[in-house]
Amino acid sequence: MKSKEIDIDDEIDFSEEAFKKRFRRIEGEELIELKARIARARGRGKNRVTIYLDADIVSMFKKTAENEKIGYQTLINDALRQLVDADDKKRESQSLKEDLLKDKKFLRKLKTALAA
Repeated sequence: MKSKEIDIDDEIDFSEEAFKKRFRRIEGEELIELKARIARARGRGKNRVTIYLDADIVSMFKKTAENEKIGYQTLINDALRQLVDADDKKRESQSLKEDLLKDKKFLRKLKTALAA
């Protein structure tokens, strides 16, 4: 079998237009946001997990990610982060309420203030 010689310059388009089609430039606000996300990701440790999600959920995140030009896994992580942060705030608020209800000195001052 005879091998065919290939001229690589004939096979690949090295033009600037071809390059721009294949790669897009990230700049301005998008670049700033991307750098911020990378910095935040480096600040927190990440763990690789395998998780099964409903197909419609993954599809929705992928569509949203495509529109926002970020990764869908990042969006899922951000959604989970919002839930965790909201739960933490709720827990802190509940703890504060419980502490205040146990504080007899505070309750006496509150009773006096309400009676006035």
